Amino acid sequence: RLSRLRARGALGELRAKETAFTAEEAHELLVTRTGISVTTEDIEILVERTEGWPAGVSLAALWLAGIDEPRDGIRQFSATHRHVADYLATEVLETVDDERRDFLLRTSIFDRFSAEACDAVLGTSNAERMLADLERSNLFLVALDGRGDWYRYHHLFSELLRLELASTSPEKVRELHRLAVEWFQANGLVEEALMHAAAVGHDELARLLSAEHLRL
Repeated sequence: RLSRLRARGALGELRAKETAFTAEEAHELLVTRTGISVTTEDIEILVERTEGWPAGVSLAALWLAGIDEPRDGIRQFSATHRHVADYLATEVLETVDDERRDFLLRTSIFDRFSAEACDAVLGTSNAERMLADLERSNLFLVALDGRGDWYRYHHLFSELLRLELASTSPEKVRELHRLAVEWFQANGLVEEALMHAAAVGHDELARLLSAEHLRL
């Protein structure tokens, strides 16, 4: 079993953080090898934007090499760009089963989330299993603590998921945010509740501000 090998120190693991590009490595690819005219600051912005994801940096290099203002391009680089969107859609979303795809899309409304939050908003009881499965699959899921209580998605992947959700199920988005308001408020996470309330609409945001103004 992998857990036994890991406990014995007999398992070597390469995950996203080990394979992520540093600024120096991104500079080597973009400037030294590809000849793109960008500064160190530009490179650092791109690495932050892509979180060092090697495919993301490479896709950015392909695109930046063909435009007149690569420095401006770095600041515009997002999941809406064709290379990134095509890669993520083809290599990731099209390869997962319907259950995982639905989970990914609906949880994309969160900036960060826990299994409890997912179950409450999605009306499910299997979020802990789903998150463990996604983490084992290295599916653009980032653990925010050592216990695995809180997670987020890779920024570019999260962008794509939100665009896909808005395109395929626009009627769900507002209701998911409304349910998220209820959960975050009930659990004392008012700032995150406000973020979701703003996505629901002005009336919901005003209601929450009125209810929570003393705590804020």
